[in-house]
Amino acid sequence: MGTDVSGNDHPVSLVGSRAVFVYALLAAITVPAMLSMGGGGSLSDRILEVVFITLKSAWIPLVYLLGSFGLGSVARRWTKDLSTRWVVELGVGLTLTLSLSHGLGVLGVLNPISAWIVTGVGCLMLIPDFRNDTRRLNDSIGNTAISLSGIVFVVGSVLVVLMALNPPGTGWDSEYNGYDALSYHLELPREWLEAGQIWPSAHNVYSFLPSYFESAYVHMANLANAPKATPAGLSGLLDNDAQVVMGIHLFSALLVIVSAIAMRSVVRRAIELYLPESDALDRDAGLLARALLVTTPWLVVVGSMSYNEMGVVLLGISAIAVAIERDHRPLPRSAMAALIVAGACSVKPTAIFLLAPPIAALILATIPSKRWIGAVVLGLVVGVLTLAPWLIRNEVAIGNPVFPQMSSVFGGGDWSPAQLDTYRSAHHYGGSLTQRLAMLVVPDADGFDTVSRWRGWTNPQWGLTPWIGVLGCALLIAKRRTRRLGLGVAGAVTLATLGWLMLTHLQSRFLVPIAPWLIGAGALGLASIGTPWVRKRAGSLIAAGALLWMILIVARQSAGNPFLVVDLGPALFTGEFGLVDAPWTAKLNETLEPGETVYLLGDATPFYIRSPMVYNTVYDGWLIEKVSDREPEFPERWSAILQSEGIDIVVVSFFELNRFEVSGWFPASIDPDRLNEWIESLGEPIYVWTLPGSDEQIRAAFRLEKP
Repeated sequence: MGTDVSGNDHPVSLVGSRAVFVYALLAAITVPAMLSMGGGGSLSDRILEVVFITLKSAWIPLVYLLGSFGLGSVARRWTKDLSTRWVVELGVGLTLTLSLSHGLGVLGVLNPISAWIVTGVGCLMLIPDFRNDTRRLNDSIGNTAISLSGIVFVVGSVLVVLMALNPPGTGWDSEYNGYDALSYHLELPREWLEAGQIWPSAHNVYSFLPSYFESAYVHMANLANAPKATPAGLSGLLDNDAQVVMGIHLFSALLVIVSAIAMRSVVRRAIELYLPESDALDRDAGLLARALLVTTPWLVVVGSMSYNEMGVVLLGISAIAVAIERDHRPLPRSAMAALIVAGACSVKPTAIFLLAPPIAALILATIPSKRWIGAVVLGLVVGVLTLAPWLIRNEVAIGNPVFPQMSSVFGGGDWSPAQLDTYRSAHHYGGSLTQRLAMLVVPDADGFDTVSRWRGWTNPQWGLTPWIGVLGCALLIAKRRTRRLGLGVAGAVTLATLGWLMLTHLQSRFLVPIAPWLIGAGALGLASIGTPWVRKRAGSLIAAGALLWMILIVARQSAGNPFLVVDLGPALFTGEFGLVDAPWTAKLNETLEPGETVYLLGDATPFYIRSPMVYNTVYDGWLIEKVSDREPEFPERWSAILQSEGIDIVVVSFFELNRFEVSGWFPASIDPDRLNEWIESLGEPIYVWTLPGSDEQIRAAFRLEKP
């Protein structure tokens, strides 16, 4: 038996536990049961591929995360007395590692040697206190008694890992099968790996975002000694059976599981601090928090793709762990919280208004008012220094440290005012305050899919979490002894939600950083229930309901075949199989002659296309726009100009061009009629892609005729 910091005796070793055997057996049963959903190849092929990918790729994110954990021990002087020490140190260490990944990349010295020095030093720093760290992690995972919440956690963890093993370009209908991943989350690391430097580019406006998480992908590629490109011209991230790409997916899944364990630890600490009379410390509330985090569909979505939200979620939980402490070294707490929050902002800038305000308010609420000035000043200094590398990089690259934001103040470089207006309109909701509030809880009647129609908490991919959070706040506020705690948690949720309402384009996924607050509120509300019998059953019922909801969401993906191509992997999209019904990128790669350069007109998802290749996002300068400006009245001459620019094949995405025109995003200098006239002059396409089940052309490839 071991004793945790709260004085509760319970097993702290998972080794040899009967529950561990039961949970491992459950996981082994869950894998084939999940993979049997829908069609696809044989079940045995899918199981073997899952095992193969996991063994081949999982070590990459695991080593990166362990190295981050080790680097976090630099904060040991201030964290040694905390029961949530490992959560805080992981947040500190991950921020430091992400900063080093980005900084070394910007300087052009991120390579296998420097990557292993950073990660290797971090792993070595784990050794001196390895036994203690293991004990604390075991303690955070929870006691080894079998429970329904524990079963939910295991099944949810298996499911998020299995979804992560789907290749990029499949998996989630709400994300248009990973459009953003193929457009920049993976494409930018590909370009940076090829260039040998992390630097903004003129053809992808998203490269000006901090991109610390995408920098980690380049770091992981170097850990695996991935080449800049394969002999076939594909991204080096796809080399060696796409080892790095699948490792990146597993990184997100690993962060979901670690975040769930961290969430339980933070909830236990909050109960110890604010509900000391509760007897739920080691059981129901913490276990519910852990189960909810792996069964909130939105977290499973972002945790099974190469998105960056899970970095914000884990760092947010770590920042909460720092902020909830009371009168514990105010200045060091302020510095650590600022470092971690700034790390989250460097992962995804929306954390500036979704995470920073509630953390700052909580820090100030838990330290004496006479220390406020010092805490604020120190926090601002640490936060600005953490963000400085990104700001300096953008200032050097374009003269605007926060580009593409505040372009009217600092300038927009080569981007025209029209292009910047297009970017702003696409990332901003123009409705009134009343309409914004309605979007949070009322489906948009004018919307047509899970992205535009279900913008707020009503999105089915939020599951039970928002409503459990609201109920938890209500339970806490209803009782005098927990009212102050309830108001504090409700205030944190409100501050973050107001940031979403006022400063985003109101997409439901952008609320993801608020999930830990909602889960924490629900767990604390459960802990405030005085009757153990009710508390236990309520927690189990909620956990089971959340898991069922998530399974239903997953089962609907890919037309009811969520694991249809898990056994084929990314090779499905590169053309290695030569399939008749292969995706368009595979067919394009099969069509290309050696050395031919492709220009994507409309499409901005080039990750699987072999180099050389030219593309741009809709917000950047279009190559065809520059060409048309040279000969606006003679579109028949555009092909010759493109050839002089080195273009051999043009792939026209009719679907995307129509979408841009309807959305008002078409460049003003391009006459759609002239553009159509030029496309018609290209002659017979070498390949045409149609909408499944119809003859409607959505994309066509044309080879420019030699003059």
